[in-house]
Amino acid sequence: MGTKEKSEKWLNNGGKREKLLVEKKKKSAGKMIVIVILAAVVPVSWLIYRTVLQDGPQAVPGSQVMENVSYEKQSVTMTEVEAISGKGLVGVPVDLVKKNKLIYFEYQRKDGRIPLLAYITPAGKLVTAVSMCEPCNSTRFHIEGDQMVCNACSTRWDLETLKGISGGCLGYPPDVLRHTVNGDKITIQEMDLQNWKPRVLRG
Repeated sequence: MGTKEKSEKWLNNGGKREKLLVEKKKKSAGKMIVIVILAAVVPVSWLIYRTVLQDGPQAVPGSQVMENVSYEKQSVTMTEVEAISGKGLVGVPVDLVKKNKLIYFEYQRKDGRIPLLAYITPAGKLVTAVSMCEPCNSTRFHIEGDQMVCNACSTRWDLETLKGISGGCLGYPPDVLRHTVNGDKITIQEMDLQNWKPRVLRG
């Protein structure tokens, strides 16, 4: 083989080597980009996942009035009580809710009655709500284990979150109302009850 041919062969081999080096550099750069992205994404994803696991569905608003309550293997029926109205407020005694765990009372509007309830969550929070399962028009519920159950359609909701568990009216648990604990009484603003309307009628 002549000198010229050897030179050409050497140059060709050198060119191939350069191409291989360039390709290796590109692959290395690509791998580095993937590693950097994973390094950024994985911790964030895990943090979000862990937060969801820890926090779970959001608890309904309420007032802490007791220590934890166990409803395991229990069925609690509604206890009906009389509400006291006056000075723009509707109230019931806190002790009645703490004692019975689930009470039923009513507010009379010009266009009819508004059924109401108050109950104690397993975490010891007192929650007030309109006592109505709107699709089936039932106003009566009971507690079974850690679940609120409609007496008519048997739809079940988690007591802490009122998130639907099973049944046909999952999206319509008792509609939570704001309240205030004043001494030994729970009070609800009459204005809130005057303005309340079923969710199926809201725009």
